Amino acid sequence: MQPTLFPGAIAVALFPLLANAQSTAPPVDGCAPMDIGPAYDASLSTGATLGCFQFVTPATPAASKVDVNLAGFRAGELHDVSLVRVDSDGSTRAAATDASMDAYRILQAISDASTRWLLLVGRPKGGEASPFQMQVTLATGADRHEPNDAFTTMTKLEGNQRIEGNLDNAGDVDNFLITFRPDQNTANLELEAPPGVVGIVVDGAKKTGELRGGSAFRVDSSRPVFVQIKGDASTVGARYTIALRDPGATAVVTMVRSKENISHLAPGLGSTVPGGANVARVADVEAQVFEGDRATPVGAGYVVKFEGYDVGTNGHWLLTELTAVTDERGIARTTLNVGPCKGGAIGPITVPTRGNPPDFWDIEYNPSAAVIAWVDASDISDATRPLRFEHICKETFRMHRPWKP
Repeated sequence: MQPTLFPGAIAVALFPLLANAQSTAPPVDGCAPMDIGPAYDASLSTGATLGCFQFVTPATPAASKVDVNLAGFRAGELHDVSLVRVDSDGSTRAAATDASMDAYRILQAISDASTRWLLLVGRPKGGEASPFQMQVTLATGADRHEPNDAFTTMTKLEGNQRIEGNLDNAGDVDNFLITFRPDQNTANLELEAPPGVVGIVVDGAKKTGELRGGSAFRVDSSRPVFVQIKGDASTVGARYTIALRDPGATAVVTMVRSKENISHLAPGLGSTVPGGANVARVADVEAQVFEGDRATPVGAGYVVKFEGYDVGTNGHWLLTELTAVTDERGIARTTLNVGPCKGGAIGPITVPTRGNPPDFWDIEYNPSAAVIAWVDASDISDATRPLRFEHICKETFRMHRPWKP
């Protein structure tokens, strides 16, 4: 394909790209038409400094990702390539550009249906003929991080998080660059993906690793971490998740509560005031998980282990254990079936209600039971200060009679 050249004939406005094309703009004079799909041999003619090509996206019901691949530029020669959208009013807006001496280029943009696009190929001065190859392809189902196939358009993110994406075509490559807190020197990276999807990782220490679905990698996060996700013809439409987690994260138990039909009058440890955190058999518990700085809440996906204990002067007794997963705010919630008391009980003590005249309850309980929590993949020694509760072993209602028969 031999393009028509027109040095300086088009002025391109560099504005933020807006998805507002309502109808197809008319053809642009001086730009050679091309189809989406075929690969073309093209050339800047001897002495020419600019070539222009144009294509129109099909009338699809949803937005599509436009991929422009150019190859074959001579090494050491500067070429400036740009992908420009033409709106229905004739105005032009640059979506992507690459000015370099690379032999291979990728330009990408998200396009509405029936939109006219220009592909501009230029060089700073004329010379002998400059041949190259070019191809435009279209993909639907692009994720919110697109376009990010090229290093120049890689998605830049900050902090520990879950990154969700998909490979919208056989040649789709998703590139990410993630930076972390200055005091976080390591991070756990996990890939959830179907067979055929591969993750290439280059960490802050320039160590390279390869991830596949279900595998994990401990990375140096003292400098930005590069992650590339790619597949093949068998992975078109494949969805994946990259989970980035702080190995120094800690869980803090923030709530132990029971909705059981009990008196809720047993006082806390070292107190005579009725109404501590009474639990008989079932407790609703909650923990907040923070990153290693003990201040930044984590996101979703951290596994938290809870354990409940009876604690006494002569030991402690495990009541139950369970795991839960943090939500988007870094909070893990679950219900612990603590069951009957196993040790450390005192009483029964007689406790009055707040009525006038009061009623009375005889309560046998463990005043120093506790719930602890820590982040899975760490050690139980990383559990922070336990949250105490009153484990009710037995209650007897005596109405308004404080004495025992």
